[in-house]
Amino acid sequence: MACAPLLAALAGEKRLKRAFLLGYVCGAGFFAVSCYWFTTVMESYGHLAPALAVFVFILFIFVDSVFFGSFGLAMGWVARHSPAWALAASPFLWVAMELGRTYLITGFPWDLLGYAVQASGLRQIASFTAVYGLSFLAVATSALLAWLLLSPRRGRAAAALAIWLLLLLVGQWRLTPPPEEMGKDLAFLLQPDVPLDDAALEGWVPWRDPSELERLVQLSVSTVEEVTSKAAPTATEGGAVIPPLLIWAENPAPFFFTSDPVFRNAMENMARQAHAIVITNTVVPLDAQGNTITNTAITLSPEGHEVARYDKIHLVPFGEYVPWWALPGIVHKITSEVGNFVPGSNYSVADSPAGGIGVFICYEAIIPQLARKLVANGAEVLVNISNDAWYGDSAAPYQHLEMARLRAIENHRYLLRATNNGVTALIDPYGRILEVIPRYQRRVMVAHFNFESRETFYSASGDVFAWLCALVAAIVLMAVSMPARSKETPANAN
Repeated sequence: MACAPLLAALAGEKRLKRAFLLGYVCGAGFFAVSCYWFTTVMESYGHLAPALAVFVFILFIFVDSVFFGSFGLAMGWVARHSPAWALAASPFLWVAMELGRTYLITGFPWDLLGYAVQASGLRQIASFTAVYGLSFLAVATSALLAWLLLSPRRGRAAAALAIWLLLLLVGQWRLTPPPEEMGKDLAFLLQPDVPLDDAALEGWVPWRDPSELERLVQLSVSTVEEVTSKAAPTATEGGAVIPPLLIWAENPAPFFFTSDPVFRNAMENMARQAHAIVITNTVVPLDAQGNTITNTAITLSPEGHEVARYDKIHLVPFGEYVPWWALPGIVHKITSEVGNFVPGSNYSVADSPAGGIGVFICYEAIIPQLARKLVANGAEVLVNISNDAWYGDSAAPYQHLEMARLRAIENHRYLLRATNNGVTALIDPYGRILEVIPRYQRRVMVAHFNFESRETFYSASGDVFAWLCALVAAIVLMAVSMPARSKETPANAN
């Protein structure tokens, strides 16, 4: 209900400039509080002076707050016709705004409102609507509360709000997930806790000194051997033994699978020793000089052969490229790679005896449509490898985890999330965190999961709900505009 004051103010505001400003200021406040870690990242890893880091953050807020300002403007436009209409239209206008945040300008849908809905039953609505449906519920609730505050007939508004809250309670009860259960398949998630500073990373260069790499390999293999030696192997209906997954997180160490034989041999041998499907992260140069590179996840068979490669499609603003509006000649990306990252285009899924494995990298966890496309291509388990060490000791790693949880619900898939220094987690198809490794610990998580084949409405149909909301918003805006045009016609005739 936190949006109620904003909605009440906008419903009573018929001056369009003021309505835009109200929305814009609220958006600026939201980004300032939600993304406060931005300046620390740019200063520590983008090597910007503190003043310039703050300036870039302000520039980011200046640009992305336009979405909130546009929402305010649309609300003000409808409020000129009727405050009640404005409140009724607000959930549709809000979802349309969040679609814009997802697909326009930087494509930065960080902390959409729906992620704040924590009721486990109501969250299952995301399997139909994605996170946008939860945003709709949140704004609709706030709109009814705003109506109660503004309406002269408070009895009617109070009754409507009470009925709505009762429906939400019934929905929470009816959609409550079943009890947790242990999966029959095995995965091992390595959280390596690799440092970020350049001086410390000098000791992680495999072709100079492979000792750190060997320690991680030994930790991974020994954990797999210890667990699998005590468990009976699982098999498919055809009798094929299902190998475990061994997942290495995205991390800043110079691990180059295609150009460094030391690292490549270590990964191939690790797959053979552990008898596991290995997923690891690497940077792949696309030209001899390394001027263009991809952020890539490699999947190896238990025999050590490469079976799949996924190139990161949605790159991180400021992390892997600098947006055109953010002084790219002065501001540099925070990664130490000297090449220019190039986005991939193929939603590739790795095959295994038990089912398809869909891998996405770091920031891509906040893009609903990306995980959906992997599932549409046959992914029966989702794997997210990430390096959240860039965020330091801020709220960002936990915000990132909350957003990743919705990808599991939307597609009814287990999500295996391996991160460099936390938060590594096993998330079930209902968005529940079953296992977790706390931050700054070097450990291997043993995760029991299942390959899932159930298709949700969202997996099959995509952002139908969100686009329908955008369509309704457009129809409402056109409807309230038509009387205004008819009134202006006589004046124009003179």
